[in-house]
Amino acid sequence: MKLDTVFNYANFYTKVLRNKPSPERPFRLHYLDAFAGTGEIPLGVSLPTLEGIIDAEEVIVGSVRRALSVDVPFSRYVFSDLRRKNTKELQTLAADYSHLKDHIEIVGRDANDVVRDFCSSLGKGDRALIFLDPFGNQVRWETLEIIAATEKVDLWYLFPAWLGIARQVKNNGQVVKEAERSIDSMFGPFDWRSHAIAKTTSSQGDFFADAPVELEKIASADGMTRFMIECMASIFGGGVAKSWLPLGRGGQPHYSLLFACSNPGKRAKELAQKVAREIMTRK
Repeated sequence: MKLDTVFNYANFYTKVLRNKPSPERPFRLHYLDAFAGTGEIPLGVSLPTLEGIIDAEEVIVGSVRRALSVDVPFSRYVFSDLRRKNTKELQTLAADYSHLKDHIEIVGRDANDVVRDFCSSLGKGDRALIFLDPFGNQVRWETLEIIAATEKVDLWYLFPAWLGIARQVKNNGQVVKEAERSIDSMFGPFDWRSHAIAKTTSSQGDFFADAPVELEKIASADGMTRFMIECMASIFGGGVAKSWLPLGRGGQPHYSLLFACSNPGKRAKELAQKVAREIMTRK
């Protein structure tokens, strides 16, 4: 399963930082999964984020179990889900990790609010890894800005390039009404429409008059992913990986797994991206 990428990186992250900046005073390492779901994906039931993407056998270990099973544990785990049923199941799941019980927080609030409060809680001696795998278009642009501003967070973002954006643009260039506001929220001040819709001039116009302008869809998963990476680069500086991991079935990349490092240090950014790229290309 390609989402192993995130947790292979988590293993690297905690091992590398466990004795930094010094063994005597190491960083306190935090982990946040803002769309944790129930932590497991049973046979025949797919979480909305992963529907049609994964192959479930009996039970695929979910993101929560993977995070709690890294070789070097985080100092603090925060798992969030807005649905009360899921938070109850997360509480049950967390009980299986009794050795970490004092390090686990389960929150039932909007993910964007959770990210804001989580990031504001980070102090000088803290570093964090955040995993955002939304149901669709829930991650607001200002949430990415908050993460970038910490200068302490590495981010994996399951960006709904096809299902949330390209699929919502019709061939005639019209955007599905119910999706338009959420896409605006995802891109903030950036003009995503210019990368999703093109204006063409009809050949039927009068030679002496302005030809009528028509719209056509140019949105693709790759195109919208490249544009989001470009937008994120404006706030993460050189910390955004230019490569990404497409996730989907039948040759259709429904989602794009993106990586960004908010650390302002050049060496830290280069190392984080190098490792992220290497992990993304593993078979």
